[in-house]
Amino acid sequence: MSPVADNMPAHALMKQSDFFRGCEDRDLLALAGATRFVTYAPDEDIVCEGEDALDVFVVASGEAAVWKEAATAGKFEIARLNPGDSFGEMALLDPGKRSATVRAVSEVKVLAIPIESIVALAQSRPSFVHALVGLARQVAARLRTSNSTAVESLDRALKEERTRTTMGKFTFMLIVTYSLYTWILGTATQMKEMLGRSEFITVPAVIIITGILAWFMRTSGYPASFFGISLRDARRHTLEALAFTFPLMVVAVLLKMLLVAVVPSMQGQPVLQMFAEPAPGAVSAAFNPWLTLAYVVFVPFQELIYRGSLQGALAHFLTGKWRSWLAIIGSNIIFSAAHLYISPGLSITAFVAGIFWGWLYARQKTLVGVSVSHVILGFWGFEVVDLGVLE
Repeated sequence: MSPVADNMPAHALMKQSDFFRGCEDRDLLALAGATRFVTYAPDEDIVCEGEDALDVFVVASGEAAVWKEAATAGKFEIARLNPGDSFGEMALLDPGKRSATVRAVSEVKVLAIPIESIVALAQSRPSFVHALVGLARQVAARLRTSNSTAVESLDRALKEERTRTTMGKFTFMLIVTYSLYTWILGTATQMKEMLGRSEFITVPAVIIITGILAWFMRTSGYPASFFGISLRDARRHTLEALAFTFPLMVVAVLLKMLLVAVVPSMQGQPVLQMFAEPAPGAVSAAFNPWLTLAYVVFVPFQELIYRGSLQGALAHFLTGKWRSWLAIIGSNIIFSAAHLYISPGLSITAFVAGIFWGWLYARQKTLVGVSVSHVILGFWGFEVVDLGVLE
C-alpha cells in the first residue's frame, strides 16, 4: 500500500458517502484534515480480521471484497464494496477487533479516517454529535440487515440439515428393502413355478415395502404431496394419462402381431386373446378376476414405491439440469430389476414402460394419472393382448 496525494478532496468524497450524508460541510472540512488516501494493489488486504480497528474507510476508486473466516471451512466472500461505500464503522460503537477482512479486488484507493479524530471532533463540535447519532442509526440499520441475513442463513442451514437427515433415512430404506428383495429372490422362481403366477410373490413384497415406505414418509418431515399423494387436478391428469397411454396400447397390439409371426409357439394365436379359444397345441392362462383385482389394488402402491418415493426423492436430492431424467432412469433401473426374477424379457419391458410412467409422473407430480395408466396398460398387455411370452 502507498499514501497518495489528495487529488480528490477528502471532504468531497465523504459528502458522497451515505455514511457522512448528515454531516455539515464545516465539520467534514475539519475532519478531512486528519484523513489520508491510501492505495492498495489487487489481492492486498486493506484490513484483516482480528486486528485492532483504528480507522473508518471510504472507497474512492476500485473494488474490494469482504471476507469472513468460517470455523471449519476457510474464508467466504460475503460482500463487495464499490466507490462511495464505507466500512469499519462498527468500531465507532464497539471499539475492538476487526470482524472481517477487506481485500482489494482491483487497485483500490480508500480514504482512511482515524476513529480518534472522529471522537475528538465530536467532543469539540456539538453539531457533529448530532451527525454521530445519524451515523449510529446507519450502523444499527446495517445490524438489522445482518440479523435478517443471519436468520436466512440459519433457515437454509435447517433445510440442509433436514435434507441430510431425510437422505440418510432414504438410503437406509433402500438398503433394507433391497436386502429384503435379495433374500426373497432366491425362492421367487421356485414359488412362481409351483404356484403358476408371479402375483403371489409381488403382492406380499409390495405390502412389506409399502410398510417400510410409510415409515419413511411419516418420519421424513415432508407432506404427502411430496410423494405424489394428492388428488389435485385428478380428472385432468386421468384424461391426460389415458390420451398418452392409448398409443402404447396400439404398440402392444403391434408387438403381439410381431410375436405371433416370429415366435413358433405363438403362431396361430389371436392377437386379442382374453376371451378367445386357445389355438391347437397352445396354452392360454385362464383369466383370474381375483388376481386381476389384486393387481388393480396394488398398482398404486407399486407406483408409490417406484415413482412417488424413489423417483421423487432422487429428483429432490439430485442437482443439475438433468436431475429429473437421472431420477427417472435411476428409479426405473430398480423397477426393472424387481421384474428380473420373472424373465429378462419382462424386465426390459418394465424398464421401457417405466420410462414412460416416470416421465408422466415428472410431468404431473401426482400418482393418479400414472397409476391409471399402469393399470390399463398392464391389464391390456398381459390379459387382453396376452404378452405372457415375455414371462
